[in-house]
Amino acid sequence: MKRAISGALTVVLTLGLAACTSPNQPTYDEVRQDALDSMQAVADIIPEPKTIRPRPEFEPYGCSDPLLGMNRDGAFYTGYWEVEVGEDLDVPEFVTQLRTNLGDEWVDEPQQIRVSFAQTNLVRKTTGVSVTVEERERNGKKGVDILAISRCGVEEPAS
Repeated sequence: MKRAISGALTVVLTLGLAACTSPNQPTYDEVRQDALDSMQAVADIIPEPKTIRPRPEFEPYGCSDPLLGMNRDGAFYTGYWEVEVGEDLDVPEFVTQLRTNLGDEWVDEPQQIRVSFAQTNLVRKTTGVSVTVEERERNGKKGVDILAISRCGVEEPAS
C-alpha cells in the first residue's frame, strides 16, 4: 500500500496537476468518473481470471494544498484498485505492453523513480487522468495494482 501511495504521489508531483490550471474546470464528480473510467479501461484488458478489488476511496484532495504548489480551487480524485490475476498471466509483460494494448488515446509518462518491479505510468489524453499500473504479489497471489489521479475538479457545494 505504501508503494502504491508513493507511486501515485510521485505521479501527481511529476505532472504538477497541469490540468488544474484550466479556466473551465469540470466538476469533481466529472473528474472522479473520468478516473474510474480510466481504471476500468485498464481492468477490462486484464485477461480472465481476475478479481477486481476497489480500495476505499480517499477524501477529495485539494488542489490548493501548498505541498503541491498549485494554489488552485477544487480537488482531485485518487483511486486505487487491486486486481488479482491468474497464475498463467505474465504480469511484467502485461504491464510493459499496456500502453500499446490500450491504444492511441493513452501516452506514456516517463518513470521518475526506478523500481524493482514492473510499472508503467500513463496519461489518458482525452481526460488528463494519470494512471500508474504496477506488478504486485500479495499473500502468494499474482496481481496488478491500478492507481488513478484525476485533474482538478470544482467541488459543488453540499445541498
